[in-house]
Amino acid sequence: TLSKETALKMAKESDLRRKDGKTLSDIDGIPIAVKDLFNTKGIRTTAASKILEDYLPIYESTATKKLWEAGAVLIGKTNLDQFAMGSSTETSAYNTATDFDSTTRNPWDLNRVPGGSSGGSSAAVASDMCIAALGTDTGGSIRQPASHCGITGLKPTYGRISRYGVIAMASSLDQVGPMTKTVEDAAILLKHLSGFDQYDSTSSKKEVPDYFSNLNKDIKGLKIGIPEEFFGEGVDADVKKTVSDSIE
Repeated sequence: TLSKETALKMAKESDLRRKDGKTLSDIDGIPIAVKDLFNTKGIRTTAASKILEDYLPIYESTATKKLWEAGAVLIGKTNLDQFAMGSSTETSAYNTATDFDSTTRNPWDLNRVPGGSSGGSSAAVASDMCIAALGTDTGGSIRQPASHCGITGLKPTYGRISRYGVIAMASSLDQVGPMTKTVEDAAILLKHLSGFDQYDSTSSKKEVPDYFSNLNKDIKGLKIGIPEEFFGEGVDADVKKTVSDSIE
């Protein structure tokens, strides 16, 4: 769903604030796309399912509300695997040529998938349709499409970001996270998204640090664990070499 009128209205308001020197935050005026699992008040939210084809939420999810309060601009809702069940964005009910062909493709190679289930968000960021996007991750649904499309995707620690207003695939696992071009952008977005929410009893009450200020610290002594079980029989040789090169 392209939220053209909403985007232009929000952008105009941001322009006026900037003109008056009263910007709300460092993401004021930034165009952001949202995975179509997040309730956006008055804007169609389908979860990529025909069941919710005409669903207009009467309330806003906490994560998106925080972005709009910081001045970000909603450019539209992105495609996904239906109800987030999938890892290629091929199971969306809208991947059919009806009034328009809405099949989500990898912008680097249109014959390949963008990953999933947050494939629409990763493709939108990778193809410069927006500066950043929101995704949700149960077992890789942010990280995997981010990898497929060559962007930065982060699944934060469970409870760091409120899930209120998200049509979750598995409430005990799902986590909201940023999908951006760079780690720096992910840190900025995470700062705005994080924090306790009275509407989500699983959200953390721990203080939200300034993630951006922590990026350039010395990492000497930092240990990264590599699970040996991931390198067993059946791993593709090219994949194994790529991972090994990254480890080096």
